[in-house]
Amino acid sequence: MEVYTLHENKEDSGIRRMKKTLAFALLTLMLSAFCYAAAEAETMSIATPTDLACAHENTKETVFFFDSPAYTSVSSTTHKVYGPATVQVVCLDCGEVLSTETVDYKEELRPHSMKRGQCALCGYSDKTWTKQDKPKDAAGERTLYAQENKNTKGLLSLTLSREDLIALNNSNIAVALVRGNSGSVAIALDVKNVLTQSRESEADLYLELAEREDGSFFAGVILVSGSGEETDPNSEGINLRFYREAYSDLQVSLAPVSSGAIVETKGVWNEHGYWSVQYQEEGTYFILQ
Repeated sequence: MEVYTLHENKEDSGIRRMKKTLAFALLTLMLSAFCYAAAEAETMSIATPTDLACAHENTKETVFFFDSPAYTSVSSTTHKVYGPATVQVVCLDCGEVLSTETVDYKEELRPHSMKRGQCALCGYSDKTWTKQDKPKDAAGERTLYAQENKNTKGLLSLTLSREDLIALNNSNIAVALVRGNSGSVAIALDVKNVLTQSRESEADLYLELAEREDGSFFAGVILVSGSGEETDPNSEGINLRFYREAYSDLQVSLAPVSSGAIVETKGVWNEHGYWSVQYQEEGTYFILQ
């Protein structure tokens, strides 16, 4: 009996081991199949040709002129560059070079490179330039100086045509600062923004400014079409910079030309040493401390 019992226990144990081994093998096989399917699905979701393809919707054309191109002054802010060049088109989204072409003639509008009142490239001379030190431009910014209006003493004005704005944009100038020769206030223009407005309205940008002894500042920015029609621009891309010391708060009041109502606003301090005030409309801006 004892021998029979021992034989029966060994047989049962062997059967259990076989069942356990078979179950483990089946489980391993199932897990392997599941992991393979999951990896395949993940690979398909990441590497599908549709997801990886770039439509190249945003491109930029860059002109590389050969040595010694020709320059012709166009306005007080712009000159034309022309001659043989290599034209390269790059996708701004993926960085791929879409085309590179060498041409016998290409022209492009670019802003003057002013040194001591004269453009070092085309020879344009700024008659209003003085030898006093000018503020240095930050990266991506360019200072343009308005000239005194012949009809109104103390009023400065400057016209930026679409060609001027295109030239600034082509030179990667993000902000154009319009100011007088000796002033602590500037009109800051977002170049891409105002260029878009100029193109859509088919108009040039006309600016007037005057910094008064009482600390107030008159500013006017108008879009003027070829027929002389005047419209107010979208003020989103226009700010006033007041170069003053930092205070805990800076209050600004605006007396619009269009009405007698006083508009209250605030300035935002910038660590580069100025208060930024949103331009709202043509009028006189008063600083309240």
